[in-house]
Amino acid sequence: MISLASRLARARLTTNRSSLDVLAVIAFTVSTWLALTVAGGTWMFVHRGLNPPQHFVDLVHADFPPEVIVDATSYSEVYIYLAFIACALLVVPILTLGGAAARLGAAGRSRRLASLRLLGMTSSEVVLMSLIESLFLALAGAVIGAIIFFATLPAWHAVTFLTEPLHASEFIMPWWLFALVILAVVIIASLSTLTGLRRVRISPLGVAKRETPPALKFWRLGLLGVLLVAFWIMQGLMELDSAGIGGWLLVALVISGIVFGVNLVGPLLIQLLARVFSQTSSPARTLAMRRIAFSPKDAWRSVAAMAFIGFIAGFMSRLAAAESRGSDLSATLSRDIFTGVLLTIIIGMILAATSTLINQASSTVDRAGQLIALTRMGTPIQVFRRARTIQVIVPLATVLLVSTGLGLFLSKPMVVEGTEVGYQLQMAGVLTAGACLTLLASFACRPIENAIVESDYRPND
Repeated sequence: MISLASRLARARLTTNRSSLDVLAVIAFTVSTWLALTVAGGTWMFVHRGLNPPQHFVDLVHADFPPEVIVDATSYSEVYIYLAFIACALLVVPILTLGGAAARLGAAGRSRRLASLRLLGMTSSEVVLMSLIESLFLALAGAVIGAIIFFATLPAWHAVTFLTEPLHASEFIMPWWLFALVILAVVIIASLSTLTGLRRVRISPLGVAKRETPPALKFWRLGLLGVLLVAFWIMQGLMELDSAGIGGWLLVALVISGIVFGVNLVGPLLIQLLARVFSQTSSPARTLAMRRIAFSPKDAWRSVAAMAFIGFIAGFMSRLAAAESRGSDLSATLSRDIFTGVLLTIIIGMILAATSTLINQASSTVDRAGQLIALTRMGTPIQVFRRARTIQVIVPLATVLLVSTGLGLFLSKPMVVEGTEVGYQLQMAGVLTAGACLTLLASFACRPIENAIVESDYRPND
């Protein structure tokens, strides 16, 4: 079974016309590379925060009168707390990308495996075969991602924190942490595969009949509300200025849970919107709204990483201007915070664009039969292109409004001073750039769509 599944995975990589398995390896590569980079960066900040460079220590002492004794680590440790928050914000979209990669071409795979069930294979054999296939792709991406991680380490020397450029050796984490990151990517791939095969295990005839999935439940809103209340109570009971590393770890954990909660609520919101706006005279809009209402989770996954970008832009647009006393130390802290926010958002943009590309490619191939049937009935291909664009714009607008609003709301109790309007404009520009990059990734699926229309395409390819 293991040998057969491995051979099938290699054959799909070399002969698959839709290139979905190649895209899955690319997604696992990006996911592993960014996960290792974030973990290595957090490890670097922990080391630097506890052992700040001498030039930064001198800068802290110069900011106070000679008779005042000040510990420079009380300032450098702030970088550790901010690194944990950034890491918490990035964990969800990175692992979500790995899960999306495991679900690439899910409809075609489900039909193929359901056929094997109907031919006599047991559910355990079907699950094992699919797991091995996904793990083969995940491990291939993890190896390539680790190679890219080590290859890009020298480039970090161009970035400066705590008045000193970063060194490649500072990103080398302990072997157990490195293995834990790789293991997390593989586990997410396995869990996503098992979730995708749930319908095949229970009822292969349900896959063959293409039963409509049940509507999403409103408990998702309740869970997000509980997380928001927990955060508000926690920040009210805890003095963040004097909180130790454990307190900030708790803040990072709750914020990560809130980002996860946004990803739970998002599909419900866009499903409700799609049902409202599905009554229209525009064929493209009708098609897009019905697709979203039928599968809101798939529509949301295309832009889920933008939840991180919107949240971090809203959250940090207030915090970055907190230190503005005009001294050299204040200027260094503000510059470093801005650099950290910019790097975090760049990582988020890479995640968002990659996630949109693979999810749109997957949904395009999964709907190949519908696309061919409607084309042969005389539907212009421009209708499908406009529908796919609407399928991205509606979830994209929803995620930016919800996540940015939550970021602004949650950062309010942490801010002592007002926020500069210029910084808010910069964050708005970053959000616009991220949205444009996401739309461009959606347009990159046109060659796959053209190939489906112009050739005799088999749904399982």
